[in-house]
Amino acid sequence: MSAEVVVVGGGIIGATTAYELARAGVEVLVLEADRFGRASTGKSAAIVRCHYSNPEVVRMALRSRERFRQLPLLLECDPVYTRSGWLFLVEESDAELARDNVEMQVEQGLDLVEPDELAELLPGVEERGVAYAVYEPDSGFADPVAATESYLAAARRAGAETREHSPVEAIVVEAGRVRGVRVGGELVSCGVVVLAAGPWSLALARSAGLELPLEITREQDVVFATDAEPTLPCAVSSQVDRVYMRPAPEAGGAHLLAGRGFPKLYESALPDDYDEQVDAPFTADVQERVRTRLPRLHSMRAVGGRAGLYDVTPDWHPLLGPVGDPDGLVLATGGSGHCFKLAPALGELVSAQILGRQLGYADAASFALSRFERGEPFRSTYGGNRA
Repeated sequence: MSAEVVVVGGGIIGATTAYELARAGVEVLVLEADRFGRASTGKSAAIVRCHYSNPEVVRMALRSRERFRQLPLLLECDPVYTRSGWLFLVEESDAELARDNVEMQVEQGLDLVEPDELAELLPGVEERGVAYAVYEPDSGFADPVAATESYLAAARRAGAETREHSPVEAIVVEAGRVRGVRVGGELVSCGVVVLAAGPWSLALARSAGLELPLEITREQDVVFATDAEPTLPCAVSSQVDRVYMRPAPEAGGAHLLAGRGFPKLYESALPDDYDEQVDAPFTADVQERVRTRLPRLHSMRAVGGRAGLYDVTPDWHPLLGPVGDPDGLVLATGGSGHCFKLAPALGELVSAQILGRQLGYADAASFALSRFERGEPFRSTYGGNRA
């Protein structure tokens, strides 16, 4: 078996990259260890927003959001995106930073609202502690598995081959160049390997003699039923309460999905051996934070949840593009828990580098692994993982 390019990993970033390559006429093979979009991608909160610290990333977020919105037209698929709006709540210590960030985002073309009446956007909100708020009316959330499967279906129509239950055991390198990947003890030959395996990228890169600056962490989300009370009207990230939440129509009826935001403790994990059940103390903590901000949801109850994995880089931005040594290895990993919303742009950037093309809205070279050696990591306006 052989291909021009083997994409290792069938999550959202692998799917968007494979689609872009296939529609450019490249012979692509996607290998997924389990099922497409069911690992880290499928456990993503999948909130789609554009509030980022760096102009280049804001443009990427805008590009990606528009792609998610237009996916039925672009890929001939069912809708995967819900335009609910996204509300950001900021405490006093970061209010001026947020205002400066918003000014930059508007310059990059982002439409947003600075609400006068917070309760009009979030009925029943307790406003104590909120010094500033900004609302992105065109943002919202997506179905991560459906988005991944739609991209892969379009890639197959363009000529790509995709295989589930095909774990890559190692990246095979000879004389400083990628020769292929080993699957089931057999060599799959290729000229380029795109490493898009999320948390599994760390071990696979080591098989090629490359050490990636990735930390693998366990992350949890909880689904709550709000019963008689309506659920949230929009997605919310509360920097004040260190919590994010969104409507969860996939659960049926009045439900919301919520998780913890920065700052918080991060739990290191092994990709093939971690607890996928949500902790009871975590559920209680998130529930109290949501209730404090939205007292009308006091009677909400936990009815589900999931624990997934982040593959975290030192600056919480992805690793993209050729590594140089070994030749032929291209990174599309290090999503750091927030790259679902950037995935359409990430796929374009990675494929553009392989094809020798330049994109106008961003440069994949900015995300090269070598940025850390050069002392050029991305900055965060608010610090930590709030990229």
